[in-house]
Amino acid sequence: MSPSDAAFIATVARRASAGPRAWLLRLFPGASWKVIGLQVCCIGLPVIVWEAAVRGGLADPFFFGRPSEVLRYVAATLLDGSLFYHSSVTVSEQALGLSLGTVVGTALALALWWSPFLSRVLETYAVILNATPKIVIAPLLVVWFGLGMESKVMISALVTGVVAWLGAFESVRRGDADQGDLVRALGGSEGQVFAKIVIPAALPYVFATLRLNVGFSLIGVITGEFLSSTAGLGYLVDTTSKAYDMSHTLGAILAIAVIAAAELWLLARVEARLMHWSDGIASAVMG
Repeated sequence: MSPSDAAFIATVARRASAGPRAWLLRLFPGASWKVIGLQVCCIGLPVIVWEAAVRGGLADPFFFGRPSEVLRYVAATLLDGSLFYHSSVTVSEQALGLSLGTVVGTALALALWWSPFLSRVLETYAVILNATPKIVIAPLLVVWFGLGMESKVMISALVTGVVAWLGAFESVRRGDADQGDLVRALGGSEGQVFAKIVIPAALPYVFATLRLNVGFSLIGVITGEFLSSTAGLGYLVDTTSKAYDMSHTLGAILAIAVIAAAELWLLARVEARLMHWSDGIASAVMG
């Protein structure tokens, strides 16, 4: 074998071994092998100990479930399509509620930039509404909007809308007034100040609240599914827990966690593309 052939084979082998690593780093920008490995260990080791404790009789599977049974349940429901169905119901309700709450809440907060007096009047009510547990309002929304998808969407929209409002309002309040004055001094209109200064300054706050609202919107939807539903992951958690089938309940919870993690990862990727000029806050979510 010539030296050139040996160098070629070594290069191919090195690239093949680096393939999975490069793929993972593309999926999780800002992470490293050490970080990813430690994250896997933090999940894998407790699961191994949990399974061993159940098999050894140290933990009762009736109360704690069993990891292998959780995985069997997830695999079975994936194969028969029921998990996809319930997941699609929950994700559809969440997407509608999150979109509605974010758009309406952000738009209202940015609109108040035109009236500082009105923003000071309404700020107190937004803070009070945000501090009020939404679960006490959820039964009213079920009565008003019915037992179908609409009530779950409205619960999610209420939860996320208030958070989006407060986030966008904070960006308006902390906006750089000097930049606005500079645009006005150069002959710019109020509309140009709003479009060129206020809205770009609000984007980091919008994405920050979106990261929070991914979880809040799921909480709102699943709360509604607990109250009244015949489908959805919240419905699965509710029915299996009432039957004291902890492994199946944990399987449904696992599906919820995977969906939330996937949504946060997707949001981080979108943020990284749209706000490449920021301080790298997008990659910090999953890094």
